[in-house]
Amino acid sequence: MRRKVGVPRQVRTYSAIYGLAALALAAYGVPRLPKLEHGVAGTFSALWLLLLALYIGANLYFWLGADRERARQLEEEAYQSAAREERPGRMRLRA
Repeated sequence: MRRKVGVPRQVRTYSAIYGLAALALAAYGVPRLPKLEHGVAGTFSALWLLLLALYIGANLYFWLGADRERARQLEEEAYQSAAREERPGRMRLRA
C-alpha cells in the first residue's frame, strides 16, 4: 500500500497567497525602513529584513514543493529496507 507523498494542493495555494502578501509587504515596507547603521534602528531593520527573507523562503519552499523529492527518497528507502527483510539471505560463517 502506497502512502501519499507530497504537499496537499491546499497548502500550496495558501503558501502562494501568503508569499505574494509577503512580497507586497516587502515592496511597501523596505523603502520605509531606517538605514542599516549601528544602533537600535539599524538592528530593527536588519532583523525585519531577516524575518521577511525567512518568511518568503518558507513559502517558496512549500509552493515549489521542494520536500516532494525528500519524501520520495524516504519512501524508496523504506521499500528497499522492506525488500531486504523479506528476502532470505545467505549467512556468512566467520572463521
